[in-house]
Amino acid sequence: MGWNLVMAAAQALSIAIDPAAWTQVQRIEWPGESHRVEVVQPVAGMYRTGCGDLPAASPSGGQHSFRMGEYCKQLVVLIDLSAGTSDPQLAEAFLARHEAFHVAAQMYGSKIPLEFLEIEPSLVERFAGSSAFQPLFAEVDALLAALDSGGELSCPALVDAYRALADDGRRYLDYKMFWEWPAEFYAQQTTFGSDTASYRNFRSRLFNGGNEGFELFVAGVEAGLILDRAMGREAWQKAVAEGSSMFDLVLATAGCAGPERGVRVRMRRVELL
Repeated sequence: MGWNLVMAAAQALSIAIDPAAWTQVQRIEWPGESHRVEVVQPVAGMYRTGCGDLPAASPSGGQHSFRMGEYCKQLVVLIDLSAGTSDPQLAEAFLARHEAFHVAAQMYGSKIPLEFLEIEPSLVERFAGSSAFQPLFAEVDALLAALDSGGELSCPALVDAYRALADDGRRYLDYKMFWEWPAEFYAQQTTFGSDTASYRNFRSRLFNGGNEGFELFVAGVEAGLILDRAMGREAWQKAVAEGSSMFDLVLATAGCAGPERGVRVRMRRVELL
């Protein structure tokens, strides 16, 4: 288990991407000399970066906030956890790794299908935390359990759960699985290693005020463990860096065809907004 982060200043972490957990580090096109992500929390209403201070947004209904992008040739993540977490120090380290992965390994280090460059806000409002996806997550859990017991992968039930979703629900879930599953697997591996029970307990109570939909993230870790065994970490992570969805890879390794995806592109620059 790697602890590839250092304290840079009060309320700031400097994160390196661990090649043991993400084998495609060499693909990251860092915007400057630094090969680390600066993750900053606000102090007295300001994010204090190494390139000047940025104002923090006003709190919105007790919600946590995450902003990321390039700032002064440095990859930066601004996180506001003032709404509260169950274990502040562990939560900060875990979420810093998760969000650093998004900006470095995905936005600056992977191909992205055009369909996943953005999502309609109305879908997020309708489906975030929805229980409609629980049958699919249960099937991912069942696949991992089958491997644990010496069984083989079988995908018909997973395909049925996916096809049973409404079109809008599939659109939302496809987007979330593409972005969140690799980042969650990375954060889990670098924070908890093989201790998946402690991770699941942590995830289920991470945020104060509710953790509806946390099973989405747990399913991503389980998908990564399935792919580790079925393909090997370097092979599946290479495919993900080339723009494949972990969900599609799970289907393929279990013998089923995944959905058709569109053209894949690299995100050349992401401004910190």
